[in-house]
Amino acid sequence: MTYADLIKRAAFIALVGISGMAFGEGEKVTAPYGTAKFSSYADINQLKQLKAVWDFNFQDPKSVGFVFNNVAALLKATEDYGPHEIDPIKVVIVSHGPEVVLWAKKNYSKYKDIVDRAASFSQQGVRFEVCKNDAAALGFKPEDLDGFVTVIPAGPYALTYWQNKGYAYIAVGATLPTPPISAYNKDDTNKR
Repeated sequence: MTYADLIKRAAFIALVGISGMAFGEGEKVTAPYGTAKFSSYADINQLKQLKAVWDFNFQDPKSVGFVFNNVAALLKATEDYGPHEIDPIKVVIVSHGPEVVLWAKKNYSKYKDIVDRAASFSQQGVRFEVCKNDAAALGFKPEDLDGFVTVIPAGPYALTYWQNKGYAYIAVGATLPTPPISAYNKDDTNKR
């Protein structure tokens, strides 16, 4: 082995050692802000009941499937951490955008997984409301929609109503205001 090879090998070993330290190998990693801890809310049972109204207005109807993970997480956290009352949580979902096509019986096979999950949530007490105006703009009447949804006068009207009843407003995932018919749902409407 030549002197140049020894220098290259020593440089390589030093580089590996330095990179190991950079990634925390071989030594304890210290962070200036400490370590996170898990905590629920000690006074959660004082609330007696959690109430949430979800604002659904999605350009792509399939986005609802992702947001259902948040709904499931809320229901599960309430079950696990409280409040521990007979009726600990009330959830209302107000659907008033292009995703209204999900609730049309004619689209069941296309959106089966999402609709079945919604029906399961409904059986767990989640209330589904659909804006009459958006349904009409998409060519649907109340009788065209799944039986677990309730058609209400208008999405903003419902959101205002529930917030005035003390429900926390959740807009996670709601998109910017969108026209009822989009590139994602135009083939699913009753409008031609």
